[in-house]
Amino acid sequence: MNQEIKSFGDMAPRLARRPLGIFALFIFLCYGVAGLVTGFAGGSPAERLPLIYFLIGFPIVVLAVFTWLMINHSTKFFAPSDFENEANYMQLAMAATTTRQRQTDLEDFLAEPALRDEAKSEHADNALEGWSKSGASPSDYEVGVDLKVTYRGETSAYIRSRGVPRGFGTLMQTFKADMYRGKRLRMSASAKAENVRNWAGFWMRVDSPEMNAVSFDNMQDRPISGSIDWATYQIVLDVPETSSHIAFGLLLDGPGRVWLADFQFEVVSVDVATTGRFEVPDVPTNLHFKE
Repeated sequence: MNQEIKSFGDMAPRLARRPLGIFALFIFLCYGVAGLVTGFAGGSPAERLPLIYFLIGFPIVVLAVFTWLMINHSTKFFAPSDFENEANYMQLAMAATTTRQRQTDLEDFLAEPALRDEAKSEHADNALEGWSKSGASPSDYEVGVDLKVTYRGETSAYIRSRGVPRGFGTLMQTFKADMYRGKRLRMSASAKAENVRNWAGFWMRVDSPEMNAVSFDNMQDRPISGSIDWATYQIVLDVPETSSHIAFGLLLDGPGRVWLADFQFEVVSVDVATTGRFEVPDVPTNLHFKE
């Protein structure tokens, strides 16, 4: 008996180094203590009946829990020492992480109402009419209305990251270019930023009937970053006669949060400089790459 106890004492520290070993020690101790108490306890059989039920039911519960854990969290039962080399362990861990990330992405994609061309309000179940969420990784961002943060007494909308986004997201809408064809259009809007790690910016794009951009500006040359109070920004673009649609919004690339408010559109004279990136020079430039 003493030799068996000594052997168990030598084995227990090794088991405690592994998740599976800890699980086995827990089962052994619970079952062992219950068995000892049942064997040496006095009293009537009725008083010992709960312990007997425990001895019968405990293995069934353990088996059910163990099966669930192996199905849903199998990789957590292994430690690097369970493998011939740590590279195999890291390969298994990375594969499990990738699988969980894909499952999370799919759940976000299916549950994200904005991906069905609706933007949800943070404080209501109603869609944010006219607006949609898009971008390279729209499920990595949340959009809505913030009733607490206002601009000049008016409600603001917001876009904020979820964790560390894999690409940019944008709150946007599109309308027909009919009333602005052949004119120079200025869009102005205000924004407030909080902990924007990379950059954010308002944007506007004028599309042809083939949905090709004929003029575009996303403020990448004058980005919003860090934490700033409310400020007003402008984008000025030409709307050719052949234009079909105008899209606009605010994009956020990376972690952070931006509030936006007070969008305005107005036709301006040609004396107002455009801000777009589709400027066409009158003559060829820098032909010898010296500038």
